[in-house]
Amino acid sequence: MPIDAELNAKTPGFARAALQGTPLRVLRLLALYRCVVAVALAVAAGSDSLASFSYAASSAYAVWALISVTALGRVRGGIGALLLVQLAIDLLFIVATYLDARPVATTVATFLYPILAAHGWFLRSRIAVAHAALAAIALLLAELLLRSSSVQAVTQAALVGIGYFLLAWLGMLLGGSAAESEQRAASRGADVRRLAHINQVVINELDDGVLVIGALGQIVMANPQATRWLGGDEAMMQRGVQLHELSPELHARWQAFFLNGSTIDASPIRTRDGQRTLAPRMMPVDFDERAGTLIFLEDRDQAEAQAQQIKLAALGRLSASIAHEIRNPLSAIRQAAQLVGEDLVDKPEARALTGMIDKNVERIDRIVRDVSLLGRRDRGQPTAIALEATLEELIGELCSTLPAPREAFRVASFTDTAVYADRSHFEEMLVNLLANAWRHSQKTEDSITVTLTVEDDMQRALITVIDDGGGVPPDIADRIFEPFFSGSGSTGLGLYLVRELALANGGNVRLASSRKGARFVLELPLLPRTLGAPIVTN
Repeated sequence: MPIDAELNAKTPGFARAALQGTPLRVLRLLALYRCVVAVALAVAAGSDSLASFSYAASSAYAVWALISVTALGRVRGGIGALLLVQLAIDLLFIVATYLDARPVATTVATFLYPILAAHGWFLRSRIAVAHAALAAIALLLAELLLRSSSVQAVTQAALVGIGYFLLAWLGMLLGGSAAESEQRAASRGADVRRLAHINQVVINELDDGVLVIGALGQIVMANPQATRWLGGDEAMMQRGVQLHELSPELHARWQAFFLNGSTIDASPIRTRDGQRTLAPRMMPVDFDERAGTLIFLEDRDQAEAQAQQIKLAALGRLSASIAHEIRNPLSAIRQAAQLVGEDLVDKPEARALTGMIDKNVERIDRIVRDVSLLGRRDRGQPTAIALEATLEELIGELCSTLPAPREAFRVASFTDTAVYADRSHFEEMLVNLLANAWRHSQKTEDSITVTLTVEDDMQRALITVIDDGGGVPPDIADRIFEPFFSGSGSTGLGLYLVRELALANGGNVRLASSRKGARFVLELPLLPRTLGAPIVTN
């Protein structure tokens, strides 16, 4: 294998590129070292005669070494060839000193010790040993051929040559150790970069907002969630915007924490747009230096909604398991009340009590039925449902159940179409909306109006239920779809179930504005034109 090829294979970081970093600094130090040695030899030779050959060789060598200091940064290619050329020039300088009898040649030759040690550090292979062998052979040949040397002088030259091998070997050991350290550092650096990337991905994907605040109140880092909640943007965060510019309340809370070392006020704060309630949690980045603060922002509304969903899911599972056990004794109580009522025909007071029992049994049964529906949101089987025919049928059944006169309900249909939803879910939604409208209406003719329209662009059917009651008070308008919230003594699950079942069927329900009474709009997807499902009417 050629020398440069072997070197490039063993030292990829030092080959086939412009010299830079540590290799360039070491080579420049060696050039300065050569320059200092040459100047010292020139001064020593010049003290005897400025015309001596040693003086001229040392001066030329010094000039070359000085030029090398500035020219090394422009050298490209394999470093092995560069080191070999430099060693050849070093040996020529030593041979030149042998032509002058005055210097002690072997003493001059010892200046190669640091240079060959550096070759071992650079090359880290048998190439460095070859360089040491070349220098030792050149020294012995110069001693034997150019000077009439004694055995003692040859022995000294041999010892100097052995020193070349030892220094080259020592440089190889140091270079190998340095290479291992570099590999470990590179591996750890790669691990740190991967870990930093993983941390960044995890922080960006967190549901909570994460902020790092510097000691001067500037935002050092913010994940997308915190940026969005505080009303900032990525450009603002990158230039280190001050926290008080985005949230004065959070900035005051951070100042109190930074000064006292603990969170004194743990109450939630509102975002600048007033749409979210955030619960901040703070901790120092560095417990010793207090160089910054890590702030976690939790969306309290979202957390409460998740807790509510967990509670409702547990309630749905519980209700499904006990509904049957509750309805059995309810049926027995209802039957016993009816039997007692039949025996007490001539006692109106007793008949009133049995009627009260039957009414409350019916109310308990309705509560159990509504609660049991909490666990059925995702169990629908969509099918095509004819709107107008199904609505007329549901109103007829509801009028006999409430009871209510048929004249109280008016249907204004502007379309004869079909929706795509679960049949039982659809009936439950309409019954709840109609019963809720009847409960709050004036209970006269046309108290409740139901309109059917279609939005072709959105492929939605709109079922609007309007009553002539007092309407929904503005202070509770945003809470009427919450579970167990009731302003009329009902279970508080009717409208919540309408919303959940509508979402389960790809629709929605909302409270719309109305000049009189309450106006609820139920949106459901139309039957897809490509779906040849039969239309269900009963």
